[in-house]
Amino acid sequence: MTKNTSLNISRDLALNLEEIIGQCIAILGIRGSGKSNTAGVIFEELLKHNYPLTIVDIDGEYFGLKEHFEVLVIGSGGNVDIEIDLESAAEIAEISLEKSIPLVLDLSSYLAEERNEFLKNYLKRIWSLAGKLRRPYIIGIEESHEFIPQGIRTELKELIARIALRGRKRGLGTIIISQRSAKVEKDVLSQAGMLFLHRVVHEADMRVYCDLLPWRKSEVKEVITHLGTGDSVYVNGETILPIYIRERETFHAGFTPSLEVIATPQLKQVSQSIVAAIERAKKGKKHSQEGKLQQEIMRIKEKLAKKDQAIQQLEEVARTLGYIKFEVPSLVTAINPQKPAHSEKMANLTEEQHSAKQSLPTAVLYKSAISTAKPAVTDQNKTNRKQNGLPLAVMRHIESITTRVGRRDIPERRLLSFLINRAPAIYSAAQLAAWIGCAPEIIETIPLQNLLDLNLVVRERRIGGYHYRSNLKPFVLKEFSLYQPDIREKEFHLITVILKKNLTALA
Repeated sequence: MTKNTSLNISRDLALNLEEIIGQCIAILGIRGSGKSNTAGVIFEELLKHNYPLTIVDIDGEYFGLKEHFEVLVIGSGGNVDIEIDLESAAEIAEISLEKSIPLVLDLSSYLAEERNEFLKNYLKRIWSLAGKLRRPYIIGIEESHEFIPQGIRTELKELIARIALRGRKRGLGTIIISQRSAKVEKDVLSQAGMLFLHRVVHEADMRVYCDLLPWRKSEVKEVITHLGTGDSVYVNGETILPIYIRERETFHAGFTPSLEVIATPQLKQVSQSIVAAIERAKKGKKHSQEGKLQQEIMRIKEKLAKKDQAIQQLEEVARTLGYIKFEVPSLVTAINPQKPAHSEKMANLTEEQHSAKQSLPTAVLYKSAISTAKPAVTDQNKTNRKQNGLPLAVMRHIESITTRVGRRDIPERRLLSFLINRAPAIYSAAQLAAWIGCAPEIIETIPLQNLLDLNLVVRERRIGGYHYRSNLKPFVLKEFSLYQPDIREKEFHLITVILKKNLTALA
């Protein structure tokens, strides 16, 4: 692969291969505007110069690149070279990056959840391995608004955004392709170093173009609405050019159907050594998973055996306790054997008093015996049993939660304190960031997610995105329900008050 090589994309544009390395490129436009043709032309130019890449194809349209190039198409469908399972993502990513094999991931037959999971594992491995190899590599993502949607947070979206915005140092580039500009994450589009803007008609998409182009809104609308098929506005830094993209040289499976019969051309076959490497990766993964499952089964069996043993021991203890009996007179003597005056007092009771005392229930006699013993013992028992009006075990649980939250970073503690003190009010991430004095991106990535995981904060989806509020009261009801019936509504309220005070103080 030679860096100082011109790419034949348009007669109106002189673009060098070196400018592509680590670049985030956005290709936008409605269906029929020439958007997919532009993406295909760029992929053709990269493949001509042996630039390794992955094309995420959710419509099964890019297998036609095999007409001129040795590209491995994997996935599920009639045009793939190798059928793969969802568990092989990381191994296939390794082979593509390490051996510089261009891939088309045909995910057209997968459900949305399946393809998202596959792509997440695939790109995770690409990201981690690229940090070690540091080789030029580019990832093209068709219909990218489905993977990096505006206003919706997912792990896959964060991963793609990270590659698009920070992949340059690792040699990773991205090509974001979408027919709905307004639905693509704006942070990614605004940071794209190279743009190919085709015609759009939707007002929301036009507003995105107005943000990307340094023109007045009326000028943007005038230029964009008059673009023909294949026409594009090319933006690269301060360079803004109207250009016409050449037509693809390879078969375009995404053409609009017509009455004309179009035959699929002869496609290049992929080297058998590459196919064999993928098959070995699939088998290795399968055996590895079977081994892990066997280990997990053995671990669970060992846990169950230990639990059964513990249950047997507890049953033995329970049976033993069932034979223990309490005799009040001996208990009284044992508690305070040093006071014979008490025995004399008992002996001097009148027959009527003694008879009345004998007729009391055992529980009352037991309580009476304790009350006539050392007062210090009674006070100590009360101290061990309750603190702040709550059982000691409950107070320890409160301390454990406080300690756990106290280990969190300052932004998390400040966020939690703010929401608890203003419950039940609800706030957007931007509002929270303004109140505690930091950027929205900082609290959205980790602090808010951690608080959601702890269940101390909940979020609701509203107009304008997610909003957040305190979840302290439901958290207390769920977390301390195991202490019922020893604690009731009054105690739950007291726990909430104490936790509110403790967690607010942590800020």
